[in-house]
Order: sequence, then structure tokens, then C-alpha cells
Amino acid sequence: YPLLQKKMLLKKTVEVSSKHLTHGVAPVLLASFLSGLAGALSQKNLQGSNSRNSYFFTMELCMATTIMLVITSLTSSDSSSSPTNFEHWTPTTIIPILTNAAGGILVGLVTKHAGSVKKGFALIFGLLISGILQATLKSDDGLQKEHIIGGILASISLYLHGTNPYVAPLTTADAKKKKE
Repeated sequence: YPLLQKKMLLKKTVEVSSKHLTHGVAPVLLASFLSGLAGALSQKNLQGSNSRNSYFFTMELCMATTIMLVITSLTSSDSSSSPTNFEHWTPTTIIPILTNAAGGILVGLVTKHAGSVKKGFALIFGLLISGILQATLKSDDGLQKEHIIGGILASISLYLHGTNPYVAPLTTADAKKKKE
């Protein structure tokens, strides 16, 4: 009987750890990869010699998102997600929509003028500040070891990026000028 309990516990542990990978680690890694790719592609489109207007770029992303949401709503079997279901809307419902739109425009401007890496560091710093504020204002929880480890990792990444800036390789024209 105790041997059977140990086998069941081991089987349950294996199920939990496989769910941990498929429902936790893998989606986060995929989301991080896609976020970095989207940031790099956005920065490439917004900066450089043939850069695009960040307002139009934001509107294009908004239209693509709207089209995908409408398609998802139309193909969904859930009737409550119908795109014509606005009966529960109030005048205050527009507030998060407008703040999200303003945030999208600001993200486009920051990406255009500062780049996606600096935007990412600003995001990390904002999360660090909000974590510290949450820990101090909610005194019942306090700082947990995950908060401290995350803060240390964020600080290390900021330090490494600040002390080892990217140096563009010399072009042939730059190399000739340097020799002269």
C-alpha cells in the first residue's frame, strides 16, 4: 500500500512538472521571443534611412489587431463575444480604450527615438519601481525572494548593457578615413 502511494505521488509529480513546462516555461519563452522579434522589426521600420511615420505605423498595427479580433469574434462559438454585443457598455468603457491607444502611440514614439532595447530597460525599471512600491505599500506581503532575484537580474542586465555598449563595425569608407 505505501509503495502504491509513492508511485501515485511520483506520477502526479511528473504530470505537474510536464504541465509546468507546457503551460508555464514554454509559453513564456515563446512570448519573449516573439516580443523581441516584434520589437526588432518595429525598430527597423521606425528608424533608419527610410523610416516610417510612427503614428501611421501604430494605426496599421491597430487595424491589424482589429481585423484579427473581428475574425476571432465571428468564428468563435461563444455568442457573448459577438462584435455587436455592446449592450453592457457605458460612457466610461471608452476610457481604457483611449488610454490603450495613447499608450500604443507612446510606445511607437519611444521605439522610434530610443529603440526597443532602451524601451525594454525602461519597462524593467518601471516594473522594479512598481514592485518596490507594492512591497512597501502592502506591508503584509513584503519583498519576497522572487522580487529580490528579479531585481538583481534586472540590475545586472542594466549594468552589462551600460558598460558594454554596442559598437558598429567599421565600413570600408570609415576604415579608409581612419587610415588617413
